[in-house]
Amino acid sequence: MTPQILELVSLAAALLGFGLAVVAWQRVKRRQMIESAQLVAAGGEVVTPKGVLRALVGPVAQALRPKSQHELDRLVTRLANAGRRGRDETDRFLEEKVLWMLGGVAFGIGAMAMIPGLPGFLAFLLALLVGLIGADRLLSGRTADRQGAVSRGLPGAVDLLVTCLDAGLALEQSVARVAADLSHSEPILAEELRLTASELEAGVSLPDALRRLSRRVGLDELAAMCGVLAQASALGAPIAQTLREYAIASRRQRIAFLEERAGTLSTRLTLPLALCLLPAALLIILGPAAVQLMKVFK
Repeated sequence: MTPQILELVSLAAALLGFGLAVVAWQRVKRRQMIESAQLVAAGGEVVTPKGVLRALVGPVAQALRPKSQHELDRLVTRLANAGRRGRDETDRFLEEKVLWMLGGVAFGIGAMAMIPGLPGFLAFLLALLVGLIGADRLLSGRTADRQGAVSRGLPGAVDLLVTCLDAGLALEQSVARVAADLSHSEPILAEELRLTASELEAGVSLPDALRRLSRRVGLDELAAMCGVLAQASALGAPIAQTLREYAIASRRQRIAFLEERAGTLSTRLTLPLALCLLPAALLIILGPAAVQLMKVFK
């Protein structure tokens, strides 16, 4: 085995180990996110310790902090959509970006040292690109997972909320009761509803509390529900009936969306089927003819 092949095998093993480490880290972070959501939904507080590594990269992370208030608010909103609402979450995210950048540079330099020439330089650029966008991609993935969990639990939460309102409970009590009932099955949605119920009990107006809920989650479906509730409260319409009509309209919209996705499956499967079945079909059709031609020319 030549040294070049050994270097390629070593690089492939390093890439595989790095990928497995990232997957394991994501699973640990997802488990921590669920446990934190359950803790917050139960009324606790999440404490984030600051280790030595964070203290070392902290000064560099402060240089990446957004200068304008608008950009800082956008970053805080992105972190809130991912469920990161602690006081130091902004600093933590910037420190994670610095660590990803340093890891990308270190891995790229190692790849260039192991692989000479143009392939090594391309590996360095790839590692640098991963280091630059890794933290943002992980944050986007966590946001998508969180929004997907909220979207899955929202129809059942609306039905429970309508039931509580029909039973004679006030809106604040209904939201708190639904949050308590969903704390085990849907901890992320229960956390958001518990925060909204706490804001309502603290004297925050219903439109403001719903606006904050929509901003924290960043889900269009939930934003539409919050808008409907705020409008019904402003006009004095019965909230239970409004929620019931919204639930019916939401189910129809979801069914229409699923039917639309099912209708596009045939179009999406055209290319994979052509790539997978066409070579086999050509081999079956033209194979015997090619064998006969080979016999004739011999």
